[in-house]
Amino acid sequence: MTANTMKVDDQAKIDLFQVIAPIVMQYLAANSPDRALIADDIIDFFALSIAAVIENNTDLSTPQHLRKAGEAAGKHIAHWVRLLKLDHEHRGMSLLAMTMGTVASDEAQR
Repeated sequence: MTANTMKVDDQAKIDLFQVIAPIVMQYLAANSPDRALIADDIIDFFALSIAAVIENNTDLSTPQHLRKAGEAAGKHIAHWVRLLKLDHEHRGMSLLAMTMGTVASDEAQR
């Protein structure tokens, strides 16, 4: 997970997150019986996304390979949690709150 193994820089990933997160959240909420959304639904959706990528990797042919891939995904998540916590402390707002606040502001201006 070192920086030199990644091909896309972190800011590009953050920019993409800010585009797709509101779409994902709106879709999930629209498909909830009471239109409510909980963190577990969001996490489960992104877990499904990660699992689909791992499952599609033909180099992962044994249960041990799949387990290690899951552990590696967990390390990526832990890395981002640490970075986002530091950013939250610095900005005073989480990336998700900032993203959803921007969406709400954009919709109010329309």
